[in-house]
Amino acid sequence: MIIILPRTSQLLGITLAVLLATSAQASLVQNGSFEDVQINAQFSTNPADIPGWTHAGSAGDLLIARSGPQCCGGTNTALAGDGNQFVTLGGGFGPTGTAAWSQTIAGLTIGQTYTVSFLLAAEGETATQDITVGFADGSDSAPQTFTSLPTNTLFWQNWGVNQYNFVPTATSATLQFSVVNQAFDVGLDGVSITAVPVPAAIWLLGTALGGLGFARRRAA
Repeated sequence: MIIILPRTSQLLGITLAVLLATSAQASLVQNGSFEDVQINAQFSTNPADIPGWTHAGSAGDLLIARSGPQCCGGTNTALAGDGNQFVTLGGGFGPTGTAAWSQTIAGLTIGQTYTVSFLLAAEGETATQDITVGFADGSDSAPQTFTSLPTNTLFWQNWGVNQYNFVPTATSATLQFSVVNQAFDVGLDGVSITAVPVPAAIWLLGTALGGLGFARRRAA
């Protein structure tokens, strides 16, 4: 049997096409930076201002905020982690609250590993706050709890990057960010989903690049 391998340039093109198709799935999250509706006030408690997402539980002091002064004569300022706006989860000032933001993600490949990336910030009345990431359906991956970066500055300014891997068991799954008995309101921003490149595609890219380098040396 004679096996004819594609030329290096063709192999590289095929590999890049595979990887680009994989990375394109980062757009599976709708309104991941919470910018689709620009609010006029410094914050809003209206769920309609956060299209693509479903809220459940306590509304706390706010559901969505924008960068800028939040209270106290403008001396305390919030900063969005990505763009100009972000959402929150918690009980607000005083009581504790249980709440969740969720979104159904479509177009998933069963058995493929994906990474959920997101930004997290504490409100500031407490040094750190927690949030749990998981799936209400469509994935058996265990939920995971993340802690914000510590801060001593009032309101949301110190944003940290977090990542959570999951494997879907269906072509759609309901992503959920939640808090339980959370005092004050933890900030959430910059949510995205990226498919993790499969090892075969990585190997194919390495082979193509190696072959391209060898061909260039031969030509020289």
